[in-house]
Amino acid sequence: MMASDGEDITTTPTESIASVTDTEDEEASAHIQSDLESEVEDPDVEEVPASSEDADMEELMRQLEDYTPTIPDALTMHTLRTAGFSTVDPKIVRLISVSAQKFISDIANDALQHCKTRTTNIQHSSGHSSNKKNPKDRKYTLAMEDLVPALADHGITMRKPQYFV
Repeated sequence: MMASDGEDITTTPTESIASVTDTEDEEASAHIQSDLESEVEDPDVEEVPASSEDADMEELMRQLEDYTPTIPDALTMHTLRTAGFSTVDPKIVRLISVSAQKFISDIANDALQHCKTRTTNIQHSSGHSSNKKNPKDRKYTLAMEDLVPALADHGITMRKPQYFV
């Protein structure tokens, strides 16, 4: 090899392979760069219209921006970080908050249905007539005996802790 000022330089085979590899890498990156630029500038490429599922997802994300879920985003982010999930996208955090709210709502609704069924069965078996109160005017209390079967319907097993005397 010759240096730029006319001096002879000797290189080892390893050095010459490294210099050839560096040159090939530069040429490959330049080739890739020119391909990317030609794809961007190519007017013949048509954009594929978004599917209805993609449009639905975009609409959902727009609606989530305006919606404030019952479970705050800060609590969801804290719970996700505790579980080992880290994200900076607020859309994903909001989506998980809404999903958790729906899950809790489903469990509470199922527990209410269990409570209504249980109280109706108790009234009919004890012979009480329904002249006391209209069933719509009744107030219900969330009890463990209603919550446990509702959670079991969703795959969650809940047991009372052992009591030691």
